[in-house]
Order: sequence, then structure tokens, then C-alpha cells
Amino acid sequence: MGMDKGFVAGAVFPVVALIKMRLLLLMLGLVWTFLAPARGSFDLIGQSIKDALAEYTLTDIMNNNQFAGIEFGEAEDGFPAFRFLQTADVKSPYRMLLPEKLYEFAILITYRQSSLKGGYLFSVVNPLDTVVQLGVHLSPVVKNSYNVSLVYTQADQSIGRKLASFSVAHVADKWNSIAFQVLSDRVSFYYDCELRNSTPVTREPIELVFDSASTLYIGQAGSIIGGKFELKDRPRKRLKMRPLNFH
Repeated sequence: MGMDKGFVAGAVFPVVALIKMRLLLLMLGLVWTFLAPARGSFDLIGQSIKDALAEYTLTDIMNNNQFAGIEFGEAEDGFPAFRFLQTADVKSPYRMLLPEKLYEFAILITYRQSSLKGGYLFSVVNPLDTVVQLGVHLSPVVKNSYNVSLVYTQADQSIGRKLASFSVAHVADKWNSIAFQVLSDRVSFYYDCELRNSTPVTREPIELVFDSASTLYIGQAGSIIGGKFELKDRPRKRLKMRPLNFH
């Protein structure tokens, strides 16, 4: 697969020991997939964040059926599925699910997108809903390619910052596996399990500390920034995120 065994990835995930990446890339991550067709919707199946202390499952915020525009079902592999309709607005205080700060971490996302307009796969946004502190964004497709960006902004900054951005070729109906390895001074980008690029970055301070009143969004970045996936009449997107294993 071409990726170092020392790299462990997940959906927004601080790394203590970066090991067994080959197995994780086969088994875990965020996966866009097609389930039972439903016009103007996408489905979410599991999502986890893991650090040295605990594992954080982002889809837990939907377990109490408190969000309009969410339907519940089961994926082909038996995992619970959350279908997001156009009216879905899934958000939660980040402190309900995530740690206060991140140091070195990894992100793994596998998806198949149907919309060409892009959007945020997830985001943690400041209390004013004006700055994405952490997120993964897909730009609109232009000339059969688009950019995958890791957004990373300290709580005291007023403008969102793309820490790293990488170009990906758009192939209709293709499964894409992307991964970010975020270290103290470098971000490495993997595509389909192969290292595609590694770029030096400046993280000052190295720890990403969230504002205490920040909001976690799934599939968007809030009402002001937007970034919500627009599906309209195209085939539906399905988002699947599985737990990590650092053992």
C-alpha cells in the first residue's frame, strides 16, 4: 500500500503511537458509499476520534434522535446508518465529544462524492461561527480536479487558515482514500494509501487549543461559513466513519 507502518489515521485523531497504518487503511476511516437511494440525502455511519486518553465517537450526538432531517437505517455491512436529508443540521458543543487540545494527530477519510460543489466533511467552528478551527474541506471540482484542504486555526485568530492543501483528480463514482498525518512541523498527504506529498508547516503553538464554546459540525461548517454539501438531483452521498484502533 506504500504507507509507512508508523502512521495511524482516523477521523480527527491525536496520535500517541503511530503504528499499523496498513491495517487501519483497510479497515477504518470515513467512507462515502451508496446505500438505499434517497433523493437529496447522504448517510453517515460511525465516526471516531481517539487520543491517548479515550476514543470519541462523533455520531453519538445523533443517538438520541434529536436532529430533524436525519433518518436511521443499516448499511450493507451491518453498521448503523444516519441518512442526512437537505434539512439536516447536525451540530454539538465540541466539548461533548472532543478533547480540549490536539498535538500530533492523523486523519483518514475514504469517500465517493457525487456533487461537484464540494464542502466540509466535518468542522470545529469558533463561538461566533466565523472561523473553522479544525476541518477537512473539498473545493469545487474544476477541470476534473479539486483541492483537499486541512483547515487548522488557533482560537485567538480571526481568519481561518488552510494548513495544507493538495490536489486530487476527480473521477466520477471513484472511491477516494485520503489521509493527513499532522506532525509538529510537517503535514503528509496520502492518496489511495500512497504518500503523494509532504510539506513543511509552521504550528505556533504546536498544540491546537479549541475555544471552550466552539461547535462541532458534521457535513458543514455552520450557517455563516456554510460549506454544506449540495446534493440536489445527483446520486446521494453516504458518509461512513469507523472507529480507530491504536493497538
